[in-house]
Amino acid sequence: MRIFKAATLAVGLLVSGGIAAQAQTLDPAYHGLERLEPLVLGSEDNDFYMEPKEYRLKVGQGYRWVLKAAADFEYGVVAPEFFRNIWIRKIEVGDAEIKTSSLDEIEFEDEGEAELFFVMVRPGTYEFKVRGMESRGMVGKIIVE
Repeated sequence: MRIFKAATLAVGLLVSGGIAAQAQTLDPAYHGLERLEPLVLGSEDNDFYMEPKEYRLKVGQGYRWVLKAAADFEYGVVAPEFFRNIWIRKIEVGDAEIKTSSLDEIEFEDEGEAELFFVMVRPGTYEFKVRGMESRGMVGKIIVE
């Protein structure tokens, strides 16, 4: 049983180390991150505007994704399955850099933006939405191949 546990731990460390190593080579300093089209929430005349509503990504690729609240309105972007299937490098908000291994929601109290730096880990189709605004059309999907 000890050998099995040790082997499992070793494989886990190799896999997570491989993802971390890959993410480091995709750091902006190495120009390897692909910039996604910013997700814009709200507009001057429509608090429930959201574009784009679909993204297509690739496993193993590093990305920079700006989420922008363009209206003075509260938006809570949730994407639990998506957030569980990425390796988060960092999140930048204003002059702050947040380093975390997990994320549940990105919430805006009013106008502002956050930039998520991540590597896509698993293929699949993931939903993202603005909490409580689904009936207003604030739902999208991320397709990962």
